[in-house]
Amino acid sequence: MDSGQPGSALALLERAKAGDRDAFGALAEEHRDGLLRLCMRMTGSHEEAEDLVQDTLLKAYVHIAEFELRASMRTWLYRIATNACLDHQRGKKPW
Repeated sequence: MDSGQPGSALALLERAKAGDRDAFGALAEEHRDGLLRLCMRMTGSHEEAEDLVQDTLLKAYVHIAEFELRASMRTWLYRIATNACLDHQRGKKPW
């Protein structure tokens, strides 16, 4: 969304909120690498990070209509990813 064209990014977000899968896919691709880096730092595992990014994007897709413009899309996605990683870490059994 930080492509230097805030009007088109906002239009893309509005289309995604209206249920446009392609618009959501474009938004997701913009943030996928950053989300993957975040999850990799938090889990230390590429495979777990990939799974958590998928979980993040699925949760975001399901709840995109509820997204309010009080924060950026990036901030919202990173919060979902952070929570997913923390939940994942809590669910692991200590050795």
